[in-house]
Amino acid sequence: MTIGERFKDDSVGKFNKVCGVMTIGGSIIKKSMQKLLQNYLAACVRRAVARERPKVIAVAGSVGKSSTKEAVAVAGAAYVEGARVLVSPKNYNNELGVPLAILRSQAPGRSVFAWLHVIIKAALTAVGILRINATSLVLEFGTDHLGDIDYLISVVHPEIAVLTAISPEHTEFLGDLEAVANEELSLVRCLKPDGIAILNADDALVMRGRGLTEATVLTFGECEEADVRLVSAEIAVDEQDLSASGLDVNIIAFGSAARFRMRGVFGKPHARAAAAALALMYAMDIDFHESVERLKEYRGMLGRTRIIEGIKHTALLDDSYNSSPLAAESAVRGLAYFPCNEGKKRIAALGDMLELGSLAEGAHRDLGGLVAELGIDMLVACGKLAHVIAEGAQARGMSEDSIFVFPDSAAGGLFIQERLREGDVVLIKGSQGARMEKITKELMADPLRAKELLVRQTEEWGS
Repeated sequence: MTIGERFKDDSVGKFNKVCGVMTIGGSIIKKSMQKLLQNYLAACVRRAVARERPKVIAVAGSVGKSSTKEAVAVAGAAYVEGARVLVSPKNYNNELGVPLAILRSQAPGRSVFAWLHVIIKAALTAVGILRINATSLVLEFGTDHLGDIDYLISVVHPEIAVLTAISPEHTEFLGDLEAVANEELSLVRCLKPDGIAILNADDALVMRGRGLTEATVLTFGECEEADVRLVSAEIAVDEQDLSASGLDVNIIAFGSAARFRMRGVFGKPHARAAAAALALMYAMDIDFHESVERLKEYRGMLGRTRIIEGIKHTALLDDSYNSSPLAAESAVRGLAYFPCNEGKKRIAALGDMLELGSLAEGAHRDLGGLVAELGIDMLVACGKLAHVIAEGAQARGMSEDSIFVFPDSAAGGLFIQERLREGDVVLIKGSQGARMEKITKELMADPLRAKELLVRQTEEWGS
């Protein structure tokens, strides 16, 4: 998989298309152009960051990166008028995305002229004619191949690292779980003694990081040993105004307690993101209670466990951005705990989890089994491995009459629409390539707001 093939996002588009426009020949020329542009942008950004010296906060992990990055930004007042905090947008987290984020540039897609503008802007920023103009950078570091994290560190070296979780992800390319852990822990190993590491106390693999750094370590999680302890996170539904629904979060940290609602989202990962953000705010000597007040304005990122009003007065739990075994498990548990009136259905619409290599079949079978164990009323599985999810559910006792398999999300969405009844709750979850947001769009009460509320609604995605 090339750099361009990995660089896909709602606004990012498909980078390999522009390389196809910019080159004349075959794949060798295309890859060379990709590498040349990647190295050029990295060099420009590296020089600008070295000159302006903003504080660099990097968030990494198998799941929860984007939500944690957003919680850090909200708690740290990044969106308050006049704040000089640069936050990487959407999923700008790889070799090209991180430099583009620092340059405050949107990915130009297929436009040669737009790419030329980015190239010129990078040069001007490198020599100081233009400036990054930020005191802090809040960046997301992603990986799907060995060495990706180390490369991003070489572009912009973090002073603060937040590591959310380590679980099977991109194992088709990274290898086994041990290899994933080694890759993600690179972010902690790079810290200098005066740095700060924010680690998930509930994840044994993440906590290996404590022994890999001389930096100050603070922890977050549900266990009693966590510096910032997530005591509870309960879904609260406002039947009169679904947009006011969300997570009621209870956190204890450093002798203080906080209770607040994170509106418009479901699922404990958002609460963990808030806990990580509060640990970071404490480490940076930012007032705890002020940070809590700001977190009340957190709304989550598109396609990440968000609550959307559906047709026929239903609730859609939109988690369609991407998927992995740990993220899918969390989402299904979120559906199981979501309040649902007697006689109404909880429906799990689940798409393929991609890039798992040899772990794929077992992971999909286990996911189906979890759906059955949690008593979900209906399973709608979509994609090439949908039959494996279905087999897993049936093997654990789910009735065959409640299990439905479709080749793609479009067919699954139409099926659910025909059977949806007032008061039902639908979870939509799958990897990017499964395009499960098509189901959300099919079922949402106001499809005219799709570009505002859903992922992958640009022309590059055929939306």
